Amino acid sequence: MSKQYYNNMWQETINDIQDLIQVENFQNEPDFLKKPSQDLFQHYAQNYIRYIGIYKKLEDCYDQMVHPQKKINLKELLELAIIRMIENKKLVIQYNVHSNSYQSDMVNLDELITDLKLTPDYLEVPIPRYFKKETDKERLDERNFIIDKTLQDMDLGQPEETVIEEQYFLDTKEENILEIIQRNERGRQGIQRGLQCKQLRKDKLRKENKTKRLAEGEEITDEQENEKAVLIIQKYFKGYKGREQVYYMREEEMKFLGIQRDAEDPKQPNSQSMKSQEQRQKMTLIQQQHMKDYEAKKIELKKLVQETEGPEIKEKKIKERIDWIDMYLDKTEGKKLPAKAIDYYDDKKRYPPSQEELDALKGGKKGAKKENKPEKKGKKGKKDKKEEKKDTIDLTTVVKINERVEEYLTTWGSTDDSTNFQQTFVTDVAKGLVRQSVETEMNSLVDELIEIELDNRHLFLLKKPRKRPPKPKPPKAPKPKNFKVPGAGGVKGRDVFDLLSELLEYGIVKKLMPANLADLKGGQNVLGATQEQQFSTTPDPSYPQLRSALAEFVGMQLGSPVLKEKLDKMSYFLFFGPSGSGKTLAIRALATECNAMLLDITPSSPEVQQKFSDKSSIGKTFYTVFYVAKVLHPTIIFMDNIEQVFGSAKKKKGVPAAPWAKLKKPLQDFKKAKFIEPTTRVVFIGCTNQPELMIMKDSKNFFEKKFFFPMLNYDTRLTLLKYFIEEKGIKLEPNFPLSTLAHLTEGYTAGSFKNAIDKIITPERIKKIPDEPITIDEFLARLSRQPYVKSQVEYDKLRTFFDEVTGTKERREKSKAVAVDPKKGGKKK
Repeated sequence: MSKQYYNNMWQETINDIQDLIQVENFQNEPDFLKKPSQDLFQHYAQNYIRYIGIYKKLEDCYDQMVHPQKKINLKELLELAIIRMIENKKLVIQYNVHSNSYQSDMVNLDELITDLKLTPDYLEVPIPRYFKKETDKERLDERNFIIDKTLQDMDLGQPEETVIEEQYFLDTKEENILEIIQRNERGRQGIQRGLQCKQLRKDKLRKENKTKRLAEGEEITDEQENEKAVLIIQKYFKGYKGREQVYYMREEEMKFLGIQRDAEDPKQPNSQSMKSQEQRQKMTLIQQQHMKDYEAKKIELKKLVQETEGPEIKEKKIKERIDWIDMYLDKTEGKKLPAKAIDYYDDKKRYPPSQEELDALKGGKKGAKKENKPEKKGKKGKKDKKEEKKDTIDLTTVVKINERVEEYLTTWGSTDDSTNFQQTFVTDVAKGLVRQSVETEMNSLVDELIEIELDNRHLFLLKKPRKRPPKPKPPKAPKPKNFKVPGAGGVKGRDVFDLLSELLEYGIVKKLMPANLADLKGGQNVLGATQEQQFSTTPDPSYPQLRSALAEFVGMQLGSPVLKEKLDKMSYFLFFGPSGSGKTLAIRALATECNAMLLDITPSSPEVQQKFSDKSSIGKTFYTVFYVAKVLHPTIIFMDNIEQVFGSAKKKKGVPAAPWAKLKKPLQDFKKAKFIEPTTRVVFIGCTNQPELMIMKDSKNFFEKKFFFPMLNYDTRLTLLKYFIEEKGIKLEPNFPLSTLAHLTEGYTAGSFKNAIDKIITPERIKKIPDEPITIDEFLARLSRQPYVKSQVEYDKLRTFFDEVTGTKERREKSKAVAVDPKKGGKKK
């Protein structure tokens, strides 16, 4: 696409940001936070939605622009927009107190989307594409090459893919098999006899009708009977052809209006999907080449500026500082010189305060002490300070966004690059940036000369040598808490790649099939806000909500070091839901889109069991995994069947003992010791389909965010069935009852659908489709062998766990208690 298109999009986005900044500035009003929670929720929800649109436009511009200098400025603005978008999302969650989903992470904004005349898919938040193309690319390419090469040498080069086993309910005993065959045969004979009886009855009725008509005097010949039969056949055939013609006319009209396109195989070389991918790959290569040329040109320009302008810059800076020393002397009547050269950069220390300022400062301090005395004595003063802190709004990110916008307007708003067809760097702009870096480097040299000048002036004017102030001691690092993680001694001093090879040998490093978050298919829940009011618990999240939450709270921090540093720095997540609901697919997608390494420490897997044989090996394995993950980040540490670790160590009524409960304390030790540092892009994800077996208190305290993968609703089932069938390159007949199949498959998961369709639509079956179209019976027969999700009672346990483990139930009950009797601290009368 043309460069002008993305330049215009960037300009439009800048205009949107400027409008939004004006709205954000209203939060500086003193009584802003005293508004009702409903108004604050609406305010932050609208800001959040607008930031989503800004983020998508900026991300698209950054992905396709090839101008190196614009990309640098654009990336800073993009990261700030992401930070502010997530900050607004947290505020939306905080003020979401007007429904039963009290401060739930899955916020339903369908009513607001309708008011703004937007479609529900506008709320989708994808993971930025530059995560896997740019962030630490050289280091991660080396890491991935070592992993691929080692797996290939071990004949494990092919990615692993999860396979769902079909369920067979037949007993293989000979007596039972013979009984089933006999029953089927008796049933077949009964059906045949029934059909014969039905045909005989039809023949009898036809003869009786003919006899009756003859008795009434009507002449009936064989020719008349044949003509009547032909008319009936023609009627049905014309009806069928008419409906078929109307269907194709409707399809052509939809294509003509642009509402629908011809179905195409995205894997074909001439498909639009493949052409789009090729174009994006081409743009990526051009971006890399332009960036290399720009970096080389900066080195060349720096040498040029140092040679041609360096002496002039040096003289100018020396003159500025000499003038500063002279002004300092004039202000102190020749009695005092600046303490040190670097005071020139500090506005507070740059000039000495006058006598009036000193008197005012002393009086202000005394007055402040007197005024603060009664507030310190009383408890009321302390409470007011806390309230003041709560009432302040952090708009630091908004200020930085505004600075980037002003930088854009200053640098590119007045720059005409209409003749820059190749979108290479602009020399004048590059020279200005290089000049700034040269001036910064020149400061240290000038400061040394000014220090010598201050020494000479002390001797000449004040007749005594200058006592240089002692160099400030670097702040002492806070002493780490005396909390040791297990297993450190067993691997101390070993190279990280040696430890990586050991993890590869034991099958802990996994290479799964690549995926994207968009593969986590699911329909929008456009009645979410209504359900929040009607349901007594938190309603199931929709899959679009789940995708956005995974991108915002996990993907953003896993893919970018800047976002990890600025955001919440969460590292421990829980994925729970029925088997086949997409938990593993989500992990594959996060690993693919964030270019993350996957370490699987599921204790029930045969490869890992031997590493958890005793206490010493448990500590050594955990330390090796966490250490390798931290050094070679980004990394996902994955543990499936987490209920076997966080369950009860002792058997209780109806609840079996957790077989791997001994792993819980070492895991908790690593979290308490903060082994995963705030700036390290490492996440620990635990998965389970039986969360009700976990200890609630431990689950709440250990996992910082919990994601519920729900059972598929009708819309999602219909979407998945259509997607998996079309993925095979099959176009179903217009009258195929896909809607009926979606209704009949309630309780099945996406994994069941995919496994069944893979077994039904085989290459041999595809060849027979023109002669034998696919029928619904084929789907029902194969789906009957797929694992069913759960009974409604078991699924309700998942919903209850979701409501409790996220803290939504507790917050909801507290708010209701306060609403009943606020004077008694929230206790009901």
